[in-house]
Amino acid sequence: MIKFDINLIFGIIDIIVFYLLMKKFLFGRIKKVMDARKELIEGQLKEAEDKNNEADEKLRDYEEKIASYESEGKEIISDARKKADDEYNRIITSANADAKIIKEKAEADIAAESEKAKQETKEQIAALAIEVAEKVVKNSVSEKTNSSIIDEFLSEDGNEQ
Repeated sequence: MIKFDINLIFGIIDIIVFYLLMKKFLFGRIKKVMDARKELIEGQLKEAEDKNNEADEKLRDYEEKIASYESEGKEIISDARKKADDEYNRIITSANADAKIIKEKAEADIAAESEKAKQETKEQIAALAIEVAEKVVKNSVSEKTNSSIIDEFLSEDGNEQ
């Protein structure tokens, strides 16, 4: 059988008193510390979650700004290309107009030079004709007569064309 010894009863009483003292003085404080620690951890988790949400919001804002800057950059490039094309077309048009003017002037100069060359050739032919006529007639013709013959020759030749 089980023998009840007085030491066993004092041991049980000691344990019960020790438990009650710990419950009164220690367990309440430990519970408060654990509750405070739990609240601190929950507060830090909430703060971390808030900061994470804030960071996500800022990331979205930056992505939107980057997208708007990219579209603005594309628009600026498009405008610059359009202006460059317009300037290119203006320069080409101006160059073509200048080339046309130069060509017309060159054609007018060529026509004037051609007319001058024809006139000089006529005068040389007239001078040769007078020389031949002098030799045939064996007479010397006066300078005044030479001029009148040349003018008459040139006026007849000019009327035929």
